[in-house]
Amino acid sequence: MITALRRVWTHRPSRAVALTFSLVSLFIGSWFARIPEVQAALGLSEATLGLVLLAMPLGTLLVMPLTGWLVPRWGAGPVTFGTALVQGLPFLALPIVDGALSLAAMLFAAGMLNGTLNVAMNARANAVEERRDVSILSTCHGFYSVGGMVGAGFGSGAAALSLPFGGHFAILVVWAAGVVLLHRSAFATGPPRRASGPVVAVPPPALAGLAALLFCVLLAEGAVSNWSAVYLRTGLGAGAGVAGLGYAAFSGAMALGRFHGDRILERFATGRVVQAGAAVAALGLGAGVLLAHPAAGIAGFFVQGLGFAVLVPVLFRAAARTPGLAPGTSIAAVATAGYVGLFTGPPLLGFVAEALSLSWAIGIVAALAGLVALGAGPVLRAPAAPSPADGRTPTPAEGASRAEEPDPVP
Repeated sequence: MITALRRVWTHRPSRAVALTFSLVSLFIGSWFARIPEVQAALGLSEATLGLVLLAMPLGTLLVMPLTGWLVPRWGAGPVTFGTALVQGLPFLALPIVDGALSLAAMLFAAGMLNGTLNVAMNARANAVEERRDVSILSTCHGFYSVGGMVGAGFGSGAAALSLPFGGHFAILVVWAAGVVLLHRSAFATGPPRRASGPVVAVPPPALAGLAALLFCVLLAEGAVSNWSAVYLRTGLGAGAGVAGLGYAAFSGAMALGRFHGDRILERFATGRVVQAGAAVAALGLGAGVLLAHPAAGIAGFFVQGLGFAVLVPVLFRAAARTPGLAPGTSIAAVATAGYVGLFTGPPLLGFVAEALSLSWAIGIVAALAGLVALGAGPVLRAPAAPSPADGRTPTPAEGASRAEEPDPVP
């Protein structure tokens, strides 16, 4: 882990994109921590709040396919820089939000910036990774996990101190802008490419398998974030102080696995890593459901976090290196499918829990992990561009077809 962190931190372009990953989740985690106060301040019922909260994922899903058109034309570096600089601005409108509609509009704008940045920063990380011929994408996603935990902690502290929403998010906006501006030169690229291609990125046949895998993985991740505490509390009888430990265990294991992921991916074949990780997640979570005890449930979520740690980075990388497609376009296409799973999975599992039980719902998540383990082999054996772990340098023709932009000088 120390080697992976040093590899990212000592290389300016790598550090810039890794910090961008952390800033994205810093805002989201901080917002999640203050949702109860916003609900109380606006007098929103649970049903109304649930509908309003859909505005952010809706904005994300709508903009992601369009970002696949934008990134190849302007370059992942400039799009990442510009969007990262302004990503927190919608949250500054919280003090003037006066109802459900204005809150939904604010969250929709935040979701659009979030979706744009998610595609651009993954494409940027892939470009830096290819130029250096080393793996950094898993470590970047580890920074994302840490950023979410820090953001949630900062938001909880701000709530405890009754810090006004405006002051809270102004601090984050200034901090994020400072970090991004400090690394401005690290996002610089060559002239933008006016690449041809569709305005809206949808998964073509070459990406259908990756899109399906990412759909399953992110559906499972969304289920943990939304249902783990309820499952432990209601389904297994855990105390209020214990119920939240399921997601904490999952997040901690995810961060730990991602910081080690790049070294693992350099040593072992990508397909085998994904298959093994998904299988471990399925077995761990399944055992936790069968044992039906809070401690077993928390352990199951921890094992799932370890198994899932590198899956999203690997699938994004595989999409970015699909021959014949610009990285930004291919990432946007599979990310759209993945985020559909992330945002639609929790309500679907809610129907399962209502009709059967919470244990059945979590069991379905374990089964999805098993499907990923079975399907990853054939999907990831499809022809794709070599990764740093392949041990060979791309030919000039291959590099020209995949690389979006020249990497700046470290």
